[in-house]
Amino acid sequence: MCGLGGYVGPGSEPVLEAMTKLLAHRGPDAAGVWAGDGVGLAHTRLSILDLSTAGNQPMGDAATGLWVVFNGEIYNFGELRVELEAAGCRFRSRTDTEVLLHGYGRWGQDLLGRLRGMFAFAIWDARRRTLLIARDRLGIKPLFYAPLAGGLVFASEMKALFAHPGVRAELSPDGVDAYLTLGYVPAPRTIFKGLTALSPGHWLQWQEGRIRLGRYWAPDYRQPILEGSEDVLADELDARLNDAVRAHLVADVPIGAFLSGGVDSSLVAAIAQRASPEPLETFTIGFEGGGDERGYARRVAEHIGSRHHERLAQPDMEEVLPRLVWHLDQPLFDNSALPTYLVSRMARESGKVVLSGDGGDEPFFGYDWTRWAVALPSLPLPRFASGWSWAYRTGSIGNMERLYYDVSHSAADRYVRRMTTSQSFRSWLCRPEFLGRLERNVEEELRSELGRAPVRDRRDAFPYADLTRYLPDDVLFKVDRMSMACGLEVRVPLLDHRLLEWILCLPVPLRFHRGYGKYLLRKVAARYLPASILAPRKQGFTVPIGRWLQGGLGDLARGLLASKRFAARGVIRQDRALALMDMHRTGRYELGHRLWSLVVLEVWCRVWLDGQSHGQSLRAMLAEGGDAA
Repeated sequence: MCGLGGYVGPGSEPVLEAMTKLLAHRGPDAAGVWAGDGVGLAHTRLSILDLSTAGNQPMGDAATGLWVVFNGEIYNFGELRVELEAAGCRFRSRTDTEVLLHGYGRWGQDLLGRLRGMFAFAIWDARRRTLLIARDRLGIKPLFYAPLAGGLVFASEMKALFAHPGVRAELSPDGVDAYLTLGYVPAPRTIFKGLTALSPGHWLQWQEGRIRLGRYWAPDYRQPILEGSEDVLADELDARLNDAVRAHLVADVPIGAFLSGGVDSSLVAAIAQRASPEPLETFTIGFEGGGDERGYARRVAEHIGSRHHERLAQPDMEEVLPRLVWHLDQPLFDNSALPTYLVSRMARESGKVVLSGDGGDEPFFGYDWTRWAVALPSLPLPRFASGWSWAYRTGSIGNMERLYYDVSHSAADRYVRRMTTSQSFRSWLCRPEFLGRLERNVEEELRSELGRAPVRDRRDAFPYADLTRYLPDDVLFKVDRMSMACGLEVRVPLLDHRLLEWILCLPVPLRFHRGYGKYLLRKVAARYLPASILAPRKQGFTVPIGRWLQGGLGDLARGLLASKRFAARGVIRQDRALALMDMHRTGRYELGHRLWSLVVLEVWCRVWLDGQSHGQSLRAMLAEGGDAA
């Protein structure tokens, strides 16, 4: 795992050096730059394969004029190396990076279809004066770029793009609205004007100032449905899971595993432990009053025989939040970023690499919002008046109102309600002049994408959206930033594309059965895990943000929302933001997540737009410059 950056066109070696400093957390073991005629590459290295200096980057090949910088892991690099050696290629290292270099020299862009792994890379072809940048199929590894006059700048994280004098930090209204709607900013857009995220499964080619974009892979829900008995398909899934996990164990350093106590991470850890000659190091954390699955994780660890580490986290959000938003680059609503950061920091004390269970929910109807969209009926009932407060009302009345909405609307409406902040809420909350600057409606985009989803069974439109939107732009985005903030590599065997392509060919009843997801996955998991772990539940690494905002964190949040800087942003009506705080504190409404999204946005603005230090606390931020309202 590493950090990469570079440019074609205008640039300089000091720009590359500045990039390496901004990406040092991604690769603390080594750093390097290379500059040629109108091109430069930068790299920071986390040494996982071939720990010698032979694996340092940028890596070049004088015979072909190719240079590469690479972030990720190619799990089938050994197979590809054998093929390349048979074709006459000579290797100087034992790295997968060199396989990319020679593979591109032999196969060109067809190399992308041969790769099994997680990756973002850039290859400069000096003979053709062509740059290729590419990102893995599911978006596990990030890559961003910004066109320049006659050139291009690119990097693993957007902060490194700002090392180039041609790139400025300017807020995108549509990016802000996307964040307020979804809680994340979906690729290819970003929170900054002029900066673009390369989408999963895509490549970009630059040649003589011209940019071409292409897609080399997409999830295919239209392949023929697999035939065979339930037991036969369970055996096949078992074998493919073992193949994926074993492939992800290739490394020259020890590998551990996150263990939340849920089915996905527990199954990955169990298979990894069977394949490991030594006890696997496993890691979990919990929060008082929030997501505390330490008991489940402990039970799994005892069952599989791993060497388990657990902590009850008591983080000081006042201190840690500014640091998190600096690492994230753009605001993220998902409050599980905090526990992901904390468990990554704990795991890094023991090693450099862990496996995770991410990716098990999306193809298997694992999320509550997906199951509710599919399982509930749509009845011809009159629809109650529009508005937004009913969606957050606590108690039995609020539950009844939300249930009535769900059964009186379509499956797509139910899904969109849970995945977005409604237009009526945003119209009430945001300033009219801000709304007037928007060019796109993210809520309607999602609804439209559900209708156009390339699936053979309309029920699959919802897991398809989870897989192509929520997974890369929320889940994987969060895991990458929070783990790399600690110099930790996280591998996701359940997103092995060979395994996933097979899963998508399973009939829906083997993935979603009697209102619950992961049917066949749980059947396989029963071969490895205690029965108490297999009962359907969904908690994971979560924090009690609503309760925290009722206490001391709420006082700081109110201070931020009442500040002069918040009012001057021109995005949110300050009086209505404060009204949300008052509504939440009555206990009659659960608005913790909505308030948290505003707090994160304001802290992000202070770090990224105002230049306040991410090393200071929220309290210090408020005090700086007499910021009180």
